[in-house]
Amino acid sequence: MSKKRHRERPAIDIQLVEVYEDLANEDEGIRLKAAHALLTKIIPLHEANGEKLNQVLIRLIRGLCSGRKAARIGFSIALTEFLTELLRTPKRDEHSFQDISGVLRIFKETTATNGVSAQEERDYLLGRLFGAEAIIQSGILFHAVGNISGWAELLDIILNLARKKAWLREECGYMLYATIQRSRLPNHDLQYAQIALQRLQSHGLMKTPEGVAIWAATRANYPALALPCSVWHNDDPLDRKEKATLAQVLKEAFVTSSAHIDDGQKIAQMGQWNPKIHFAWPAVLPQLFSVPSTELPRKGTNPLTRMTLKEFWDTCVDDNLFAGTASEERKFCGFVLVQQTLLEVPSLQISEIFSPNFMRCLINQLASPDRYLHRAAEKTRKAVIERARSDSSTIASILASLLTPPNGDINFDGATKTKTVEALLSQATKSDMLGNCLRIQDKLIIRPNTKDDKLSESKRQAVADQLITLLRSMQNQSVSGFTTIIASVLSILVKYAYFDIGSSKEAERPEPDISPRSRDMFKSRLSSGLAHLMANKSIDSSCFAYYVVCEMHHPDATHPLGRSLLDVDGKVQGLLDRALDTLTYMDKSRSGKRFSDKSSQATILILSLAVLQVYNGDVEAVSLLEELNGIYNKEQLRRSNSVGTQATLALVEILLSLVSKPSLLLRRLSQQVFTAFTNNIGEKELQLMLKVLQSKESLAGQAEMFDQEDEYMDGGDASDVEVDMADNASSSASEKSEGDTESEETDPSIAEGDDLSDDHDEDLAAFNAKIAQALGTQLGQNDVGAEESSSSDEDMDDEQMEKLDQHLESIFRERKKVTNKKSGKKDAKETIINFKCRVLELLEIFVKNEHDSNRALYLILPILSLIRTTGSSLVSKKACNLIHEHARVCKGGRLPNIPEPDSALDLLRHVHEEAGKEASNVHASACSQASLLLVRILVAHDREQLRRIVGIYASTQERGLFEQTFKVKTSFFTDWLNWCNSAK
Repeated sequence: MSKKRHRERPAIDIQLVEVYEDLANEDEGIRLKAAHALLTKIIPLHEANGEKLNQVLIRLIRGLCSGRKAARIGFSIALTEFLTELLRTPKRDEHSFQDISGVLRIFKETTATNGVSAQEERDYLLGRLFGAEAIIQSGILFHAVGNISGWAELLDIILNLARKKAWLREECGYMLYATIQRSRLPNHDLQYAQIALQRLQSHGLMKTPEGVAIWAATRANYPALALPCSVWHNDDPLDRKEKATLAQVLKEAFVTSSAHIDDGQKIAQMGQWNPKIHFAWPAVLPQLFSVPSTELPRKGTNPLTRMTLKEFWDTCVDDNLFAGTASEERKFCGFVLVQQTLLEVPSLQISEIFSPNFMRCLINQLASPDRYLHRAAEKTRKAVIERARSDSSTIASILASLLTPPNGDINFDGATKTKTVEALLSQATKSDMLGNCLRIQDKLIIRPNTKDDKLSESKRQAVADQLITLLRSMQNQSVSGFTTIIASVLSILVKYAYFDIGSSKEAERPEPDISPRSRDMFKSRLSSGLAHLMANKSIDSSCFAYYVVCEMHHPDATHPLGRSLLDVDGKVQGLLDRALDTLTYMDKSRSGKRFSDKSSQATILILSLAVLQVYNGDVEAVSLLEELNGIYNKEQLRRSNSVGTQATLALVEILLSLVSKPSLLLRRLSQQVFTAFTNNIGEKELQLMLKVLQSKESLAGQAEMFDQEDEYMDGGDASDVEVDMADNASSSASEKSEGDTESEETDPSIAEGDDLSDDHDEDLAAFNAKIAQALGTQLGQNDVGAEESSSSDEDMDDEQMEKLDQHLESIFRERKKVTNKKSGKKDAKETIINFKCRVLELLEIFVKNEHDSNRALYLILPILSLIRTTGSSLVSKKACNLIHEHARVCKGGRLPNIPEPDSALDLLRHVHEEAGKEASNVHASACSQASLLLVRILVAHDREQLRRIVGIYASTQERGLFEQTFKVKTSFFTDWLNWCNSAK
């Protein structure tokens, strides 16, 4: 029996196996170490023979075909370094790959796809792609002259791969494009580039996105190269005559339509959408960007026939990717292209990418978060803002593109529900940039690109709101030329509010003309802008108020802005001239420090705003200006160094009349002027203000405060009051829409209507009864004979019918009076409550400025009484805050000095008496704070007064225990004990 022969197993190099395993590791560091170990330790090329190198080459190429982990990446790095090292080794035997043909032969044999499954075929094709790239990157094809055939052979492999599989075409094309663009081809031999173009043409890939990119890169890097004939007009795909062809070619980067074929051969088509933009776009677009005039055009380029960026963008991008019939996928890629182009396009050409279809698509997609491409459009919008932030010279161009019709929308922020324009304006930090922005907005007011009056009013209002936004943005940051830009904004608003622009030869006539409603809107925005400036404590707003008056009021008959729309008699004109004369004197006196800064600023403010109110047509402004002219007379000011001593009582009356109006501008004006003159406020002025707080919150209180007759009592028509209240409401809404930071507070008691609607059912029943009586019917279930009685009107003659109509008309008129009366009661209560709140704000200013004066103590009792008696929670809260603010500022050495402690003790007793009256917790808290304030003042004057204070508290506690009507709160004594513990 014979013995079986055992087959000898080949020796396995464990170390080499581990290296191959590490080449597929997902960790980049491990892959690089494995590639280094393979070439330096395991098979050093200077010691290895041809057979071993052959085995390594085959193994590395096979590794490229593996889809395991990161095998393709690791093995491609190793193959690249392996082939690179071959160039540095000495000449070997016939197995040492002395030329490229041996490497390409093994490469094609190892990556053959005959008789394999679909997945294996995919792996082999990817391996061939990675292998071709490794061969190119190694430089083995270009290290010596004579490898042209190998380069041509590799090109055939790559281009056949691109033709066979559409999903590999872009990668294959980019490989060749990058090779040419990065100048990896030898510059001494143009045959490499020429063969690349020839092979591209022979494979029918010249008029594809990849072919266009490779052609452009070849022209740019090899200008002396003779290009293939009859491919592009003037050998330039960017020639004007190639616009339509180029648009169709680049479209295939995104759609699945048939590709352009030159030689009639079939090319595999793209089977799915790619969300990334094709590399052909960034390859072509930079060649259309403008270059400095000192740079000569490249050889073979005819600048007269080459299309501009605008022509290219309109044809290839706007009409292709953003067309109305374009798919959502194509529009998405268009947005991605715009985002990338915004990073590179020169500032002088950036407006050309805001094309009509793109702007329409951007606005539509931004309008609603439910839109399919909303996120892509939002990312594009942020890219626009980021470009403006990084390059401020583009702000004006971007702003013009977004706002200027027909491509843009004047109300871009409103249409898209974003703050894009506001963000762009906030990025402008130089006066020249802001000046350009203002010129754009001025043109938009003149030409809103519509002939419809209502639409033009809406568009002009949007521009005016943008001007106010610009004004606000400049206050929040340091802007060079700050004063000049603010003056320019105010000048624009003044121009369109108070002048007939078309009457001036220097000014362009608006189309359509500025309507009266638009002029009122510009007046409102001007007031809003001045109110914003007053809110900024870091600037002198009186300068801008004076500037506005000077712009409006010119002594000359002609004005550069046009004919003034002010139509007044000689008396009013005299008042205006006198006020301007006083303003001019005050403005000049400021530089000489004749008056204090606060006094002069307050004087200029109130006179300027009075003139502004006259120009606005306020019926009370003329009498107001006349009173101010009497107070601020120029001759009197020359004799006196103090403005504040001039008729303070009359000034307080004027300020009260201003704060009673629902205007944020007048409210801030009154507060600023009042702040400048608090040191002159005496007992009479305080009594005048307290009189407002003591008024009734009703129609009678309104009539008392504003010297009005109660038309509801005598049955007068209330339509005028209703219109006024509607105007006030619309004015308030307008101020809110302008972006004012402060808004009017509302009283919940007013919103709920209190008891105004308690009698609604009774009034309705009485009204129905009158109707039934007039018609001769009965109400409710008792109306059993209604059907029979209703037929009696058929027997009525014309005279009887006329009497019935008159009777019914009288009933409905009475019903209207009742309804108007109820509405008037609610409006009157709201007016008085708002008036009281404004007065409390002025008193709070007084307390802050004059807390160390005994005059502030005069307010304590009336304020406590107001908290107890008011029916408004808002007034009660503001009054309580006033007491708390008074107690807060009176600390340390800032307490008032009382010459007579007995008067302060009497005031303390009255406060305790007020605390014993039944009221809310807010009232109790205010009484406690007021009492402790007086305690601190008395103790600071003389600590021995503490004994008398303890007696007053003891008496109050005793009354609280034994008197049923004395309702002092427990917290009143708790606060006192806490103070005692802290005062030990």
